[in-house]
Amino acid sequence: MAQTSAQKVDPPPLLKPGSTGPDVQTLQTQLKELGYYNGAVDGQFTEPTKIAVSQFQTAQGLLADGIVGITTWKKLQAAIASKPTIITAPVPTSKPRVEPQPSKKNLIWWSVLGLGTLGNLVAVIYCLRWLHQVKQMQESQAATSNNKPEADKHRSIPQLPESTNNPLSASNSPSVTTSTPKLLPAETTSRLAKFSIVDELINDLYSADPAKRHKAIWDLGQQGDSRAIEPLVDLIIDADSQQHSLILSALGEIAIRTFKPINRALAISMQNQNPQVRQNAIRDLTRVYDMMSQITPILRHALEDTDPEVQSTARYALKQLNRIRVVSEQESLPEQQEKDG
Repeated sequence: MAQTSAQKVDPPPLLKPGSTGPDVQTLQTQLKELGYYNGAVDGQFTEPTKIAVSQFQTAQGLLADGIVGITTWKKLQAAIASKPTIITAPVPTSKPRVEPQPSKKNLIWWSVLGLGTLGNLVAVIYCLRWLHQVKQMQESQAATSNNKPEADKHRSIPQLPESTNNPLSASNSPSVTTSTPKLLPAETTSRLAKFSIVDELINDLYSADPAKRHKAIWDLGQQGDSRAIEPLVDLIIDADSQQHSLILSALGEIAIRTFKPINRALAISMQNQNPQVRQNAIRDLTRVYDMMSQITPILRHALEDTDPEVQSTARYALKQLNRIRVVSEQESLPEQQEKDG
């Protein structure tokens, strides 16, 4: 009986690379249950099986030679018996803790960068709109003050005799008065329709349907109305990455459409005969340049970003800003040389 029991305990064969048969299949099955082997259970002791054996031996504190002897068989059987305690420790805890951290950092960084640039952009747009309105009021007041004497002359000379002596003039006067009120309702209705569209799109920004919100953001960018800037900036705080990028593109489109008339107004103001108007236009241009130059520290901070694409984009933006500054300095050099000469 002692001899038969010894024959039953000793049979675990010595397995090494090149071995084949059902014992190798048993070895592969047990290694796969323990999570060390992911290949096919084909009974062939190949390199993947050797690597799995070496990993198991290292985990058990054995010599990692890739050969399955008596000690390795005993450790393997003990590990199979206590499989629940071995499997729960390494597998679920390693992967989910490492991956989400860089994505959260990148999301926080992008939100801070977007809020900073949008804050500067909103400030520039509101400042320029306010200054443009002040200029228009000043120019309209100056134009009305210059045209009042001539208008009074034309009104005083022809109206008095026509109303008293000429009956034809009296018949012509109501035709003029009847033509003017017909134009007023068309203008008011067109403006009201435009305002109602923008107001409806702003209300759709707070809809529970994400598709409706995306469409409203896109339509507001195409409308180019500056009233949508504040609702879009408020919406970007709790937006996801896709909606975040869509809001940025809409705000950029609004800024471009707003800057075009502002640039035109500044160009017209630089050609005005009044020197104060030209002086105010130059001051406004310097304010715009100073506010846009505040983006440079943000771009320099982006050079230390963990994403290489973000770093390359920041380098490109800084090169473009430096190129603009070099061109402006080169244009100012001839004027300094003429003064020195």
